[in-house]
Amino acid sequence: MEYKISKYVYLFVSSENKNLVYCSRSNDFIELNSDLFEHIKKCKENNLLINDINNELIELLKSYKIIVTIEEDENFLLEHQFLTDQHTYSKSVLGLIIVPTLGCNFDCPYCFENSKKNGSMNDETINKLLSFIKMHKDAKKLDIVWYGGEPLLAFNIIKKILLKIHSDIKLPIKSHSIITNGYYFTPKVVDFFKEYPLNSIQITLDGNKDRHDSIRKQKKNGHGTYERLIQNIDYILKELPDVQVHLRVNIEKKNIQDFFDLKNDLGNKWKEKNIIIYPGFLRIDNENKTNLSCDALSRWEVDDFLFDISKNKLLDSPIYPILNCTKNCCATKTYSYIIGPEGEIYKCWNDVSNKEKIVGYIDQKKLNNTSLLHNYIVGSKWYYNKECRKCFFLPICNGNCAWYWYRNKFENGKYNLCSCMQKAPKMLDKCLEYYYNNQYNKQSLNN
Repeated sequence: MEYKISKYVYLFVSSENKNLVYCSRSNDFIELNSDLFEHIKKCKENNLLINDINNELIELLKSYKIIVTIEEDENFLLEHQFLTDQHTYSKSVLGLIIVPTLGCNFDCPYCFENSKKNGSMNDETINKLLSFIKMHKDAKKLDIVWYGGEPLLAFNIIKKILLKIHSDIKLPIKSHSIITNGYYFTPKVVDFFKEYPLNSIQITLDGNKDRHDSIRKQKKNGHGTYERLIQNIDYILKELPDVQVHLRVNIEKKNIQDFFDLKNDLGNKWKEKNIIIYPGFLRIDNENKTNLSCDALSRWEVDDFLFDISKNKLLDSPIYPILNCTKNCCATKTYSYIIGPEGEIYKCWNDVSNKEKIVGYIDQKKLNNTSLLHNYIVGSKWYYNKECRKCFFLPICNGNCAWYWYRNKFENGKYNLCSCMQKAPKMLDKCLEYYYNNQYNKQSLNN
């Protein structure tokens, strides 16, 4: 049988002079002696040299997917595409991101809602939403995310929807979360979510107190909101101990230090509590809205930052490769929808309130903006991209963002679509070496 070195194999010498062979398809390493390491490098250029390796070693390298048959890499691509499509077209879980209102009590200058209509769901729309859920007869479970605007401005609407889902539909809720500015997380709201539990709550700070209060001001009086949010988070952590609070700290180039300060101060304040404090990277577009502005951290700067804070245990996030076959989000899954307050349907939350990006309405039998729908779900797939198909990173890549892909293709965008941390300049060797030294059960062939 004819063999070759898989295209998913990467050879490098670590900073400790270890000769490492890594395969992204198996997420495995082998450490080799110098002679064998050099021979494998030559085998990548000339398949016939594999015949000079003894059969026992060939079998071992085959088990690590380092040596493969001539057809195996292509067969893997087909399998990877099949698994991706399975997740894309799965009907077992109905994903709903529900926007009960576009209104908000904050006046953040970068918000997408500026100059947009601040509508809220009425009873007629709620009833249509229930009918829309019932239409998806194949669904066995529900995923629900409350989004806005500020969803808790429409707390009574949230209550109505949840009560109707529990009484009329009785479809079990697999995951339940809310993305909120946190201002209206009152005792009454907390008591309700004790009865209808959340899995997670996301709240955002825009940096330290002074910066946050200058950006996340109350719309009605211009007052800051930082102290109110800290008090509310305190209360949530005490009263809802099983709910994981995701505290996002927004940063750009000018306020990177804010994350470190808040991570230290609030991390100590809420030590042992069910909270994750992590950086959020502000997406600040240039004037033409074709790329990020110089104020925002670039894709590779973000990755370098994440590597450093994860390595220093400031973020519980893996900085080594993880096998990933799904590469899907709401925009690319057929059974996931974002429902606006008038019953309009979007596929990406970056599109919410943009009338041109509405793909349909919940009282229609079919989604009508099929061009956008098909571009998101099908057109953005990795298997239509020649660069992705031949890329070494494919098995460990999270896939590109469908929204950015669409902007690049149809709206003159020039955004960096590569989302794999290891692809940042000089990052691959650092991540792999860290993985090998700290997480991996090592296999060595140095005899």
